[in-house]
Amino acid sequence: MIYPQQVFNKLKVIAKACFTQRIGFGTATFISATLLIAGCATTQTTETQYIQEQIPVVFYDEFGEKPQLISYDEIFTLTRAQQRDFNRFRNSPANKDSLSNRVVAEYIDKFIEGFNYHSKTFSASESATLKEGNCLSLAILTTAVSRLARVEVGYELMHSTPVFEKQGNTILSSEHIRSVLHQPLTSEEMSYELIFQPVIRVDYFPIDSGHVKRKVKETEFVSMYFRNKAAEAIVAENYQAAFWFAIESLDYAPDNPHTINILALVYERAGYKADAEKIYSYGIRHSQDKLDLLTNYRNFLVSEKRIDEAKALENQIGGLEDQNPFDWLELAEEALAKGQLNNAEKYYQKMIDVAPYLHHGYSGLSRVAFARGHHNKARRYLNNAIERTFEPETRSLYEAKMSALIGYEVD
Repeated sequence: MIYPQQVFNKLKVIAKACFTQRIGFGTATFISATLLIAGCATTQTTETQYIQEQIPVVFYDEFGEKPQLISYDEIFTLTRAQQRDFNRFRNSPANKDSLSNRVVAEYIDKFIEGFNYHSKTFSASESATLKEGNCLSLAILTTAVSRLARVEVGYELMHSTPVFEKQGNTILSSEHIRSVLHQPLTSEEMSYELIFQPVIRVDYFPIDSGHVKRKVKETEFVSMYFRNKAAEAIVAENYQAAFWFAIESLDYAPDNPHTINILALVYERAGYKADAEKIYSYGIRHSQDKLDLLTNYRNFLVSEKRIDEAKALENQIGGLEDQNPFDWLELAEEALAKGQLNNAEKYYQKMIDVAPYLHHGYSGLSRVAFARGHHNKARRYLNNAIERTFEPETRSLYEAKMSALIGYEVD
């Protein structure tokens, strides 16, 4: 049975569908591309013009004229056949007395049966036609269906362990987003029961940490769609498309550090190193959330053989007092994936310092110790992780790893 406060959690097999993508090149260059949509606020133009005057954007001939990009309305527009399919479902006798947000949630829950999770981001009509896409694609589809039902949609960015995927020379990692469906109530519909059951959260990939990091505004949601498209274009080494998608993303969220980071990477990969450095520097000066920018700029300096500057930046990264433990976890996982054990150990410890009650940092230190051949230390850290784990699936996984570690000699 479905309840208005229920989190829909159909597809646990999905690794990274519903997330913000971050990309790394070579020695750990990372992008955050986010997967969502939004409408233009009336104050958008003034803010965008002001911010873009500050960002040192150079429109090189290599990037060409601005292409005809998908419009805001087109992102969320369903075909007539797709609209009829939902209307048949909504008007069926079984849904006659159901709240509109519940009907939307049940339709999406039914729709994703047999859905092929794919790393690409699609518009609503594309994902409905192809029956594939990532979780941002499903969030877009959910928004499109909600509009047909006149249901207000919100979005929540969740604290989560990052998920990584390597594509060629690129590393993708992901953040988790879920949709929130609000039931519009008229005065005639008001009742004690309905007032206290107002929303349904649609979660395409439930995670072990259900903590909400923050709400996502509609404009940022739109920005995330174009940021994701920019990230996909970088993976395909289509820097012209990546540039224009990044510029479009900045139109919706001019101060977003992840999009600024992507733009710097576009310049860097296209060979405009001086411009890349200016963008990195701008983002670092103007952003609160600057871990990605600092990490990528540090790697840029290494690639330019400016080792002393890179070391100074590494010290700056290590000295940050970021109170979000999952930022440190993300950096630690990235470092471990690249075999940078010292950095991984440092960042896992940073996470523990900020949030000693979470299991993730101890599990990470166990992996670092195992990679160094320190099996006894790996067991101790893993035991600490088990003591802080309450999710049955995660605890079972750790216990299985502990059993495997018992077979190794004590170091």
